[in-house]
Amino acid sequence: KKGRSLILCWRHRWGIPTEGHAEGTRIGECEITYNRSRIAEAGAVVFHYTGLDKEEMPWKHYSVYIRIDPDQYFVYTSLEAPNYVMHGEHKSLNQFNGGFINWTMTYRRDSNVFCPYFSSHVARPYYKPEPKYIPQLWVVSNCDLLRGSRLRMDYVTKLVEAGLPVDRYGKCFNNKEEFAGMSSKDLNSYKFYLSFENAENCKDYVTEKFCQKGLEDGRVPVVWGPKKSDVEQLAPPGSFIHADDFESPAKLAAYLLYLDKNDTAYREYFKWVEYPGEEMERIKKLYARTREEVLCDKLLSNPSPNIVESVTD
Repeated sequence: KKGRSLILCWRHRWGIPTEGHAEGTRIGECEITYNRSRIAEAGAVVFHYTGLDKEEMPWKHYSVYIRIDPDQYFVYTSLEAPNYVMHGEHKSLNQFNGGFINWTMTYRRDSNVFCPYFSSHVARPYYKPEPKYIPQLWVVSNCDLLRGSRLRMDYVTKLVEAGLPVDRYGKCFNNKEEFAGMSSKDLNSYKFYLSFENAENCKDYVTEKFCQKGLEDGRVPVVWGPKKSDVEQLAPPGSFIHADDFESPAKLAAYLLYLDKNDTAYREYFKWVEYPGEEMERIKKLYARTREEVLCDKLLSNPSPNIVESVTD
């Protein structure tokens, strides 16, 4: 039974059939399936957090089977902050502790399976040297659901009051369609992206706002939410600006306006591209294999049983 290479995803992420890998996808030596009838073949069964409270979950029907198959691993996966899972979607995960979940697969570096927003095949951010102009870009749909949501809205309001032009789009500003209709030329013209998360000081919680909207799209991410020390462990050195380095939103606004007028200073945030250095080697290694690649590696390495104490930290 050891070394089984089938990974059963109990349901698609958020229950949306187009989310996640397609049926039969090969990742390394492993195969992805959604066919629950193959549960006995699976080395791992992956549960997205949105499906952990569903009636059809296997603990309702396979309690004996679970006990006699210690070589199968139940994996909890989520890219959302726990605060949002519990308070935004009102899902209590405490009932699944105490031995049901063996491994976690999340954005946290200390997860059993590291599952960052930057998957290995897109973890190659690049810099586009086309002319850019000063307005910052910010797209947000969560306005006041969580404390972090309210704090970031307040911070950006203060940036604008301090004289920083910020182009704001999304559900919160009733112009989601307008943003969707923007041309690639317009989108590529922004120098900065406000990578403001909806959770404050949530360990390693750095989302697509930083990864795709910032680095991958050739902008400098301006970060609020995660601790700077966490971002430094996850991002290329010198690639971002953190709000915690400034005494006030007004000070940050003044600095961004300064960068707009000083192209040499602005380009310092892309120095890691031209002169990667030793720190970039660590970053490349961190993202070399992620998500199901790591899960497959763990399954094929004949791991010893590992019970997660909590999925709600």
